[in-house]
Amino acid sequence: MPDGTDSEPRRVVITGVGAITAAGPTAPDLWTALIEGRSCLTPLADGLEPRFGGQVANYEGPAGVPERFTGLMGRSARFALDATIQAIADADIQFNAENAYLVAALIGTAHGPGATEGGGRAQLNTGLAGATIGLNIAGPSFTVGADGASGVSALIQAAQLIQAGIVNVAVAGGAEAPLREDVVAAYEEAGLLSANNSADALRPFDARRDGLLLGEGAAVLVLEDRELAAQRGAHVYAELVGGAQTAGPPGDGAPPTDVTIARRSIGDALKVCGLAPSEIDMVFTAGAGTVEGDKRETDILERSFGSRIQDMYLTSVSPTVGYTAGAAGAISAAAAAFAISEGIVPPHATYAEPDADCALDIAQRVQRDHLYGAVVSAYGTMGQNATLLIRRHVPEAGDAIPLAE
Repeated sequence: MPDGTDSEPRRVVITGVGAITAAGPTAPDLWTALIEGRSCLTPLADGLEPRFGGQVANYEGPAGVPERFTGLMGRSARFALDATIQAIADADIQFNAENAYLVAALIGTAHGPGATEGGGRAQLNTGLAGATIGLNIAGPSFTVGADGASGVSALIQAAQLIQAGIVNVAVAGGAEAPLREDVVAAYEEAGLLSANNSADALRPFDARRDGLLLGEGAAVLVLEDRELAAQRGAHVYAELVGGAQTAGPPGDGAPPTDVTIARRSIGDALKVCGLAPSEIDMVFTAGAGTVEGDKRETDILERSFGSRIQDMYLTSVSPTVGYTAGAAGAISAAAAAFAISEGIVPPHATYAEPDADCALDIAQRVQRDHLYGAVVSAYGTMGQNATLLIRRHVPEAGDAIPLAE
């Protein structure tokens, strides 16, 4: 393992993707629903007020994991464990006693477990537990809480651990299970929920939008040191170049404004990663679907990219699986990895009527292109901002084993 004294930070690649969402129990299910432009929102169960959302139906927990573990874990932790197992299998990588200390696990989540979850064992109710139980992960492991920016923040910090030479591999992402009475009531009280009960009511940037609809699930990526991934002949989806985070007052009007602070996260990410705006082809927006939130995100993007924003593909995963809070950015990152790997732009599933306040070029149909770089944006309700940069991986002449294009 490098000693962390190299003058150049190590590069980080994505070699495994796992997800469980309303679109289905696997990451390929998510990707298929996205490229089909399909909303997977349904009427909510569990006695909640009749309202649509992105629900993982008939979920019993990750296959093959003993009930003595899953029975002590909250729903979001089970999602995290499920997505992590998928991602590790997809990466075709094994953790054992010899390399366990070189593996990190970081899971972002915005909402803690419900009062009745986990049999009273709160320590097993976090996303962290879901990502590490029984998986031979003994390196830095912690849960990241930054509201809607949690999943992206976890991925940024995991990549930084690899870049610094502290670990060789990390499993990172976000998990959320907000479809319960207390969380739904909090969003309702804040005036964030859509008043419409239909599968297509979550309409980010559309003139008809009136609020968000919640979704549950998780997405986890396996991140690796690029050189080690090349040596073992791993399939590489894309390179996670890095990102940046800022935080500020949630719209109090005083300078610097919250929009200025949020824009800084994109600018800092580009600067730190050495990328120019012209190298970004696609933006996976936060896409909350609230009237003011989407106007704010439009302002952030226009200030960050100027006229270039009209030449970029913009899309969102939330119309397909619901707004998943702390997991949203991680689910978007999983989608970005697929998009760059396959050269496919997934459409916004519910966009139909342009809004003058959100004058963005929203992708309305699936498109194929040679994509180079993508931005994943995530924001929290209390001023947290996180930006992740993902780009196409290009194998180098010194790679021991050629990697997939």
